Order: sequence, then structure tokens, then C-alpha cells
Amino acid sequence: MSESKEILPGKKVEITKDGSLGLLALGDVGLRAWREVRNKITKEKSYEEE
Repeated sequence: MSESKEILPGKKVEITKDGSLGLLALGDVGLRAWREVRNKITKEKSYEEE
């Protein structure tokens, strides 16, 4: 499962739960976006298990 987000103006990046070196290279902005997607996926999975 992944999500496409606009991290920088005009640049869409595909973000997966596993992350990528590209997100790491973006620094804090990339890490925040990855954490947001990771947390969303984790919450969705926990709702499915209930």
C-alpha cells in the first residue's frame, strides 16, 4: 500500500510503508511525510483486525 503526496511544490513522491532513500534525502520533510503515511496504514490495519 502506498500514497502519492506532494512533498515539494510541483513534485509528487510515491510514499510506501517501507520508505525510501529518496525520502531520507529530503530530510525532515520526507521523514514527516513517511511517518504520516506509515501511521495511517498501521491504523487502517488495526481497524481491520478488530
